[in-house]
Amino acid sequence: MSRKPPKPLKDRLATVQGEADTTDALRDKNMPPGWEAGVNWEGTEGTISTGPVDSDQPNWDKMLSARGLDPEVYEVEGDSVKFSSWDGAGGTLRFSFKAQIRLKRPASYILQEDVYQSIRKGKKVKQKPPSGSCHFVIALSDWQVGNRDGGGVEEQAHKIADLVDLIPQRIADLRKMGYKIGHVVVAGMGDLAEGTCGFYPAQEFRVEVDRRDQMKLVRRGLTDIIKAAASTAKQVTVLTVGGNHGENRSKGKAYTTTGDNDDVAVFEPIAEAFQENKKAYGHVGFKIPREQLSMSIGLAGHIVAFTHGHLSRPSQNAAQSLWVWWQKQAMGRGHPGVADANILISGHYHHLNVKEQEGRALFICPSLTAVGEYFQDNMGVKTQPGTLTMTVDESGWGNLHLIN
Repeated sequence: MSRKPPKPLKDRLATVQGEADTTDALRDKNMPPGWEAGVNWEGTEGTISTGPVDSDQPNWDKMLSARGLDPEVYEVEGDSVKFSSWDGAGGTLRFSFKAQIRLKRPASYILQEDVYQSIRKGKKVKQKPPSGSCHFVIALSDWQVGNRDGGGVEEQAHKIADLVDLIPQRIADLRKMGYKIGHVVVAGMGDLAEGTCGFYPAQEFRVEVDRRDQMKLVRRGLTDIIKAAASTAKQVTVLTVGGNHGENRSKGKAYTTTGDNDDVAVFEPIAEAFQENKKAYGHVGFKIPREQLSMSIGLAGHIVAFTHGHLSRPSQNAAQSLWVWWQKQAMGRGHPGVADANILISGHYHHLNVKEQEGRALFICPSLTAVGEYFQDNMGVKTQPGTLTMTVDESGWGNLHLIN
């Protein structure tokens, strides 16, 4: 019986190498459970596991980047590092590391001055603010402080701080054009803070700071804007409506009352602080709803209503979605102020959209900064950010302008 000729040396070596690869793969496969590569993020802190590596000195910047985390924003807590080791390929030692990760730059470094004390120190404006029959409306919508989109918290803080100067400048420019502005309306349109989880998939990975620091920046920013507006007019009205990101949620659903909303609650301590200095801010009034998700105010014979916009049913056209909701309110009167309004201002949809028909006008506000890739993936375009402002007088609305 003839014997088969032996395999060429090259083939035999390839077989041996294949067996070695299988052995090495099994060795990595048999590493201790719980040391597999991955990240678990919980809003402001989390854990990272490297998976199998050859070095006993891991490059954490590379490890963070490989998991989609910017090393300029996230860092490893040095005393939290743990490791496991085992024999790897060719008898070399293999390692896997696990560590706590956190945000490098909390928002608390921004606007450090205490809100209450800054209001107490406020002084009455020496020069009497001009009076007049024209109203100036500022719609502060969809700041979503804490979201990393559009430059993240740092860019959001800069944009908010810029409003403190740009709003008085816009009012001054309009006065030079002949508009006698005697009343300023500062409207909180909702979604001023991002929240930390429960509003859309993977939100935890898109949040740079926790809820406390989000609300701190919102509160201090609102205070500075209201103080700036207070110096420009004889009367200032501050009002607010709740947005969906202001809800207290569990498993993606609001679990408390409609009025239990961060977008509304953040205005309450601000209003109380302003009440403590009536000499300087006695001309500043607040309209804060208890449960209602809309607010209305009479301006120069017109009824102007405000709502965040999340009560409407989404469609391919944001303006049409809100217009249909508005029509239903006119019939059912679930929101009387909205039903009777001839001007409706909303947010939620993150882009400027205007619709006017039958003597009524709808304005959808853009977001403070550019929204993320999820909007571009859906709509194919990026949005123009900004803060919507306009005038209202006897003839109606005018001077629509985005401060950016």
